[in-house]
Amino acid sequence: MDIQASKIEVVKMILELEDNSVLEKILSLLKSEEKLTFKQKKGLNAAIEEFENGQGISHDMVMEETKQRYAKYFDK
Repeated sequence: MDIQASKIEVVKMILELEDNSVLEKILSLLKSEEKLTFKQKKGLNAAIEEFENGQGISHDMVMEETKQRYAKYFDK
């Protein structure tokens, strides 16, 4: 995926956001990107690449696993 296609994909994802806290985290990340270390940038780029290759884990899957593992912290 080229840079323009990646940007369009990111914009689409941002436009579909319903959770304002996620948007605030994205803004914070973008504003602080120049403060990231090389290792942090490398890790983020690796995560983005995994996501683009369909290797990521959806938020729903993570939440389901978290609820199972830490059930006592969630309302029933």
